[in-house]
Amino acid sequence: MNKYYDWTHNRIISESDGCKYEDWKDKSDKFPFCIHPEGFKIFLSPKALENNDEYLETDPYTVETNIDSEFHKRRINSTIYLLNLALGKKILNPKILDVGCGQGHISAEIQKKFPLAEISGLDYSISAINYAVERFPGIDFCVADAYNPPYCDNYFDVVVCNNLWEHIPDPLVLLKRIRRILKKKGYFILSTPSRYRFSNLLNVLRGRPPVFMSTHHVTEYSIGQVIEQLRWGGFEVKELYSKPIRNQSKGVKSIISFKVILPILRTYLKIINSHHSLESTVFFLAQKNG
Repeated sequence: MNKYYDWTHNRIISESDGCKYEDWKDKSDKFPFCIHPEGFKIFLSPKALENNDEYLETDPYTVETNIDSEFHKRRINSTIYLLNLALGKKILNPKILDVGCGQGHISAEIQKKFPLAEISGLDYSISAINYAVERFPGIDFCVADAYNPPYCDNYFDVVVCNNLWEHIPDPLVLLKRIRRILKKKGYFILSTPSRYRFSNLLNVLRGRPPVFMSTHHVTEYSIGQVIEQLRWGGFEVKELYSKPIRNQSKGVKSIISFKVILPILRTYLKIINSHHSLESTVFFLAQKNG
């Protein structure tokens, strides 16, 4: 089955349509991609490669050094949980794309859990993809713009977008592109911080503004905003998922917050049948309509 597509010229592309990496600077206007000496495809222009390599010196998100932290374990386990819900036993050899895969750590965890799947990873950083290719064989990584994924339409069974939503200025454009490359009734797994998570609600109660989880974030969304984005983009939300917050502090204020205020808020949200989540990061499983 054909996989890669040149959307600029509306044609299917094959391995022979690319040029060598060393020729890319002079021939990028004549070829849809180049092939890095390590064997992966590059679809970004030479100028974009120079100006947008955030992994050039180190991983700015410190995933590798903190892979055993509760945060990253939650990301991995939640992604696998929703992949199991989406795929079940219906698809024996699913095609799964990890958009914004960084250095490939979560892509590799997906590969471990779904050894018969065809796993692909896409990221904007050539250094991140070079790292991933060297360490995680058997995954088809490429350097490309998430707004313009270089794949044929209706190709993937599942697209995963793990903590990327809050980093991009126009998620609705990305959603449109993701829908294009998903099969009919394909699944989209999205994770992003909840703007009004418990810690931010406490800030509001104290008369303080909500704060972002990271200085790398462009913005953060409420649960309702993400649901509406998905609906607008032609998806139906099937599952909201996030493991409950655990109190890791022993201070009096923290104990009051987690033992008194948090249970009250959870009970209230349950009574009014709210879709809101108090957890820090929320995972959405959505299915393509039509």
